[in-house]
Amino acid sequence: MDVNTKTTPFLNKKPSSLRYFQEGVVPIDIEKWRLRIFGEVGDKIELTYDDLLSLPKIYQNRRNVCVCLWSIKRHWDGVLLRDVLDLAGVDYDDPKLYMKQLSYGTRKGAYDSTVHLASAVKRDAMLAYMVDGQELPLEQGHPLRFIDFGLYLYKCVKAISSIEITRNFEIGYWEEYAGYNKNGIIQPKKYYAVDLQRKFFFDGDGEVTDHDL
Repeated sequence: MDVNTKTTPFLNKKPSSLRYFQEGVVPIDIEKWRLRIFGEVGDKIELTYDDLLSLPKIYQNRRNVCVCLWSIKRHWDGVLLRDVLDLAGVDYDDPKLYMKQLSYGTRKGAYDSTVHLASAVKRDAMLAYMVDGQELPLEQGHPLRFIDFGLYLYKCVKAISSIEITRNFEIGYWEEYAGYNKNGIIQPKKYYAVDLQRKFFFDGDGEVTDHDL
């Protein structure tokens, strides 16, 4: 798909996700930024932004859902989570493994979220570095964001700086702060599709697809 065609209808109507940087932005020097992968791995590794760009690129035009009951289908470019984990020798088929994400952080601290690893890989979770044909803006988690389309967005850490492969399923920032469900699986509810400008009822659990609309 041509970059210029990667547009999302009514994007200006999307509720703002400002919480991430309202507490004080920490500028990221992309030349010094690294993605660390450690824990239950074959090899601890650190990847540069250029390292990620050199991996096979994945394009996804899939729907995200916010726990605040809005949804939007956007164009994401990045790398498959499994391709990155392969570099660290991670056994992501092990059903007892989890992935803890940690953000680069703000002056008030860092955000974290833990997800079931095998499930995320099965859903083709990705590490996104572009949205709608452009580099991730600050609000979407520059320079890299974890995206799992079967989970509410609060489980998808922005400006991710490290991934720990662990056997502990921990309560993350938003679960503790707002009491959100630790699993984060998208639940049957009525949502508002920003890009379609209408409400719809989702009666499944997990990813919302065009069939559900």
